[in-house]
Amino acid sequence: MINVFLSYSLNDQDEYILSLLANELQNKGCSISQSSDFNEKLSPLTINSINNSQLVIGLVTGKSMERQRVMNEWETALNSKIQTLLIVEDIVPIDSNFRHPIISFSRNNPELAINKLEDEINKMESKKDKGSNAAAWIIGGAAVLGLISLLSGDSKK
Repeated sequence: MINVFLSYSLNDQDEYILSLLANELQNKGCSISQSSDFNEKLSPLTINSINNSQLVIGLVTGKSMERQRVMNEWETALNSKIQTLLIVEDIVPIDSNFRHPIISFSRNNPELAINKLEDEINKMESKKDKGSNAAAWIIGGAAVLGLISLLSGDSKK
């Protein structure tokens, strides 16, 4: 079983997406954990959950209020060398000094993000047999493909 940590900062109208993503990951055999924090400082419980994960999926939409917590959780995963997948809506301001890879999506044109995510999944497929933790990323990425379509209001997958 693959342990996935979900880190999110969503607009109220987008919160249903989290349940759909968690259900999709569980259907793919993943165990899900998420933050127990509602501020920027991470609790030992959250740090432990991140460190026991094979994949951390971060999701930030619109003008959501907990972006910094998501970034702190994501940085914790990076520092622990855990596979990460960070999806950020294109209207969210990103610090110009931020140099880590993200997948930016537009609700009006989700195809660009979907294509980028599919390319990353294909790259990970080639690493899967080399003993890496790529399988976690592949499963998480596949679940996120549908999520981007839902956020865009596009019923096509």
